[in-house]
This record gives sequence, structure tokens and C-alpha cells, in this order.
Amino acid sequence: MEWLYRTGVGAYHLAIRAAARLGNDQARQWVQGRTRDVRADIEALHAANRPILWLHAASLGEFEQGLPVLTELRKQRPEWAVVVTFFSPSGYARRQDTEHADLVAYLPKDSPRAAREWVSLLRPRLAIFVKYEFWYYHLRALHRAAVPTFLVAGSFRPGQLFFRRYGTWSRRMLDCFTHLFVQTEADRGMLAGIGYQNVSVTGDPRMDRTAELAATPFVDDRLAAFSSGQRVLLAGSVWPADVSIIQAAWPKLKSQWRLVLAPHQMKEEEIATWQEAFDADRYTGPDRGRSVMILDTVGILSRAYRYGTAAYVGGAFGSGLHNTLEPLSYGLPVIFGPRYAKFPEASSALARGGAFSVSSPEDFTGVVERFTDEQSYAESRAAQLAYREANRGAGRRTVAMLLRLLLLLLISLPAGAQTWTAAERLLSALDGTFAKCNLMVAVSGAEWRSGLCLTVAELGPGGTVSLDVPLQAGRKYVFVGSAEDSARDIDLLLRDTRGRIVDEDTEVDKTPVVEFFADSTAVYTLQLQLISTTDTSAFVSLGLLQTGGTPLPDSEYRTVSRQFAAAAGAVRAAGGARRFGSALNQWSVLGYLLGDENGATLENLHLPAGRHFFAAAAGENVQNLDLYLATDDYRILRSDADPDPYPMIEYDTSEPATFQLRTELVKSRGNALVLLGLFSQ
Repeated sequence: MEWLYRTGVGAYHLAIRAAARLGNDQARQWVQGRTRDVRADIEALHAANRPILWLHAASLGEFEQGLPVLTELRKQRPEWAVVVTFFSPSGYARRQDTEHADLVAYLPKDSPRAAREWVSLLRPRLAIFVKYEFWYYHLRALHRAAVPTFLVAGSFRPGQLFFRRYGTWSRRMLDCFTHLFVQTEADRGMLAGIGYQNVSVTGDPRMDRTAELAATPFVDDRLAAFSSGQRVLLAGSVWPADVSIIQAAWPKLKSQWRLVLAPHQMKEEEIATWQEAFDADRYTGPDRGRSVMILDTVGILSRAYRYGTAAYVGGAFGSGLHNTLEPLSYGLPVIFGPRYAKFPEASSALARGGAFSVSSPEDFTGVVERFTDEQSYAESRAAQLAYREANRGAGRRTVAMLLRLLLLLLISLPAGAQTWTAAERLLSALDGTFAKCNLMVAVSGAEWRSGLCLTVAELGPGGTVSLDVPLQAGRKYVFVGSAEDSARDIDLLLRDTRGRIVDEDTEVDKTPVVEFFADSTAVYTLQLQLISTTDTSAFVSLGLLQTGGTPLPDSEYRTVSRQFAAAAGAVRAAGGARRFGSALNQWSVLGYLLGDENGATLENLHLPAGRHFFAAAAGENVQNLDLYLATDDYRILRSDADPDPYPMIEYDTSEPATFQLRTELVKSRGNALVLLGLFSQ
């Protein structure tokens, strides 16, 4: 099968080159575009140290379909560079200067060598293929390079090779995708039937794009005058087969309707023929007051639908129905031909009464006459608008899940695979505290405090950070401070409820220890201060022990701390975090010892305006760990309650505010250490 595939791809390239030599304009563009050398452009992106996102679409239509996803990704990750490739000239010619990409190019030939060299040159952080772009060697090269690869707006049909008995080789392409985002439950069901579970239904991103266009102001005086006070049937992307149906039905309809014909191909001979057949005006010509207009221009059809009463969308008498979502976004009932099975949005529109399929002039006449009945028309229009509102947000949903999956994928890598100097410094401080606390466990008889037991903050010289801790009467507590190597002196103070110092360690060293016996139950305040450092800042850490506490094995701490380092690197790589915590002199990591189905709440969490991230990591004995961000009056703003041990929340706040952050250990085998990190851009 692979030999047949390679032969077919090679034969296609030869045929296109032959057509180009014979004067075919599109073939000539296809060949010439692939001679452009983009290596210097790509190397410039690497030199700027920008992670590369590669999006591939077959043509202009697929690019527009993936654009809401790309737009949302650029909004979430503005530091990424975007490289867009097309297979066909229609996309490249119309979007080679798009503001949505740093580089636009043609997809290199799908051969083992060309695909391998392209992926080696591009070195993308992730790759996105739109709808039904399946190129075996490019997907294989991405897979072998361990590049996270996603299909967005995926659409499948039972007749595709993937679902045939002899489709084993074709399914290798599906194996290369990290995750498949599909349009409908039917798509997910087909893939589940052949064993694929890495599938999510997020909808059709075109709905976002078309709804955005519909909401964008647009005024066209010519179309406004033509449609004023009239019923207008706007026939978009029509071919000769479509026009012949409309032409045969038009004599019975023209007394009550006006007609706009928008050709799919701007062929002068076809336009001239239609102008004569309908006695039509041209949009680009003089206004002679005719009831039929030919929209002989490009680039305004998607916005022109707002001047229609109903729409006809062409292509379904031929090889493929064109975009029915554009008129739907304006609430227009839609008519199209009989060949729509490959287009799930068309089938859905038919089922809900917003669209109608016709096979003859008589069918066409009956449907258009139906629209003259106010109730029937209102029902069809309401069905279209309801579908629009129910299906908006596919781009946002896709990106939210994509970034979440990318984060989990990065977390699953070894800690060393995600390097971040700040994380290494923080871990150094945390390791020091753990080691010194274990020495105190051996000599003092105390164990680790249940609940909050470890904290880390980044302090500037002279900086101070405080922690309110409830202490129980009759127990001995040991508090141990430590710091990374650059710190020279840190102090630790314990204050009572009146703010009086009840114990302290202010010796000139970076290992302060306070041992305290609580004679009354109360909330005390621990104060850790960085007195001096050889750097502009230093990570300091605090460990909390108590009699009657909980053991924390060294092996568990090592596993969780390394897992947390990987999570921190992943939040930086996939989320764009630039620092721990939201500012200097604030706690940035909290360690909890929790039992199964227990939790802990960080109250009075002060966040400045900006983007913030919260991520937690736990050991191998934890199956499910959840995070919740809430207002100070307990209204949940964000949550990650997915059944996994790697929760992450991203939250933007427009102004400084106070929050609560809840960590819940939903399922584990016994007690577990959880490290919770706070990050910001």
C-alpha cells in the first residue's frame, strides 16, 4: 500500500508539472510556488528564539476553517511564530501576506526525504492539520520527531479508507496524531469503532469565523439599494448546473423575488451568458434597475449575504457543496443541491428545518415559495440562528483542550526534558529544606505537618514573606528554613496573634530553625526574611514539622519534586509563564500532605492584573487531583476537575483582586505529597 501511495503522489506531481507546461494557470502557480526557498525565513524565526507553530491547510476554505483556532492560539501564545502551509494555489495566492502568519509557504512534496528535511528545518513546537489533510510522510516525520500533532475540525465519512477492512496502512496516519478534534459525535463514533479514543468533539470552527463576519459592520450601497423593500434570493458560489435549475424556476418566482447570482468561477463567457439569460445587471456595471444582479467581483460574498432574505449555495450538483455556514450566520434559510452527504453541517441544517435540498426546478420553486409564508420562513430562520448560537466557540474550545493536552504531554516527559533555570533554582531551595527537615525528624521526634508542610518564595534582598499557621495546644512544632546557594543569610521569626515575637532564629546563616511548644491553640505567623544574597533575588523555602505528624519518605519527595519541575517547565513551554508567583516576596510554591478525599485551601491569595497559572503535581499513588480558583466569597471562577493527577488552571484578571485556591486529593492510595505552583507572565 505504501508503494501505491508513493507512486500516486509522484504521478500527481508529474501531472501537475505537465499541466503547467501546457499553460494551466493554477498548475503553473502550484509549480512556481514550490520553487521558493524559505530556509532563511525559518532560520530567522529560530534565531529570534520563537517557538514555531505549524498549521497546514489544503486550500483557502480549510484555512478559513482553521483560522478561529489559529487566532485563539495567537491570542493565548503571542510569543509563538506561525508557519502556514497550503497544498493548493487558492490558499497560497490569497493568504501569502496574511497577518495571521509569520511565514506562508507551499507544503513540500510528501516523500520520505522531503518530509524529513522539512520537519528537521522547521522544528515545530506543535503541528496542526485542518479537516482532512492526511499526508503520510509528513505525519510520520512529525511523529518520529516527537512533535505534538493535532487534527482540528476533523470530518470523517464511512467510505474513507480508514474504515475499510483493508485500511490498516491508512490508519497509520491517524496513529501519528496526538489528538483528533472532530466536528460531530458521528465523527467520534466512527473513530471509536476502529479503536481511536484520543478524540474530542469541539465543533466546526467555521461557525466562529462566519459569526464574526456577520457581526462585523459592512455597508454596500449598491446591494442596499437593490434589496431595499424586496425579498432577495442570494445564490452564492454557483456553477452552471446550479444556474440551470434557478433559470428554469425563475419565471414563476420573479414577480415576488429579486435574485443575486455570485459565480464560483469568474469566467467571462459564463457571466455573459447568464447576464443575457436573466436580463441581469452586473455589480461592476451600470445600474439599469433589473431584478437580477450578477455579483461579478470577489471578496464580498460572505458579507453580501446580509442583504438576502434566503440563500442558495452552489456546488451540490457537482463535486462539493460550498460554504452553507456563511448565510446561516445571518439567519438565512439555505437551499442546495442533492450531493451534500460529505458536509455534516448541511445534514444538520436539513434535520432542524433551516435548509432544504432540491434536485429539480420544481423542487426549487416549491422551497422558495415556502419562504413567502411568514410563519414557515420565521421557523427556518429561527432554526438557523439557534444553531449558530449553540455552536459558536469551537475555536476557543479546541484551543483550550489543545493547550491542556499539550501541557499534559509535556508534563509526561522526564524533568530534564523541560529545562527552566528558575525551576532548577527553586528546586535547589526545596531540596535543601527537605534534607534539613529530615535531619530534624531524626533528632527531634517530630514528623511532617499534615496539610501545609512546605513553602517556597522568591525574595529580594531584605524581602520578607509571612505565613499564617494554626497551631494546636500541647504539640511541639519545628520550622526549618533554607535557601538556594546565592543566599547568605536568612532569618525566621514566629509571632503570636498580637504580632509579638515568641521565638526566632536570627543567626548569620541560611538554615534558621525555630522549635516551639504551643501552650494554646491559635493562629501564629511565621516570617521568613532574606537578609543578604549575592544575586538580585534568591529562592527561600520553609518546612513545617510537628509531633504526631505524618511520615514523608525520601523516595516520594524525590518523585514529586521532579514531577513538579517537569510541570513547571511545561507551564512555561505550553502556557507562556515567565516567573514563579506573581511578584517578589510572595509564596510561589506550596506543599501539602493530604489524605485520600482531603483538600486544602489557600486563602487571601492576592493577584495583580495579568495572566496567572496554577499547576500541581503528585506522586505515583495519586490517580485524581483537582484545582479550584474562587473569589473570596466562594464563587468558582476556574477549575480543573479532570480525572488525572496533573491539574492546571489559567486565569486572566483585569485588576488586582483577592482569591481562594482549593486543592483536592480526590483519589489516592494513602497519604500523598502535593506540590502546588503559582506562575505568572
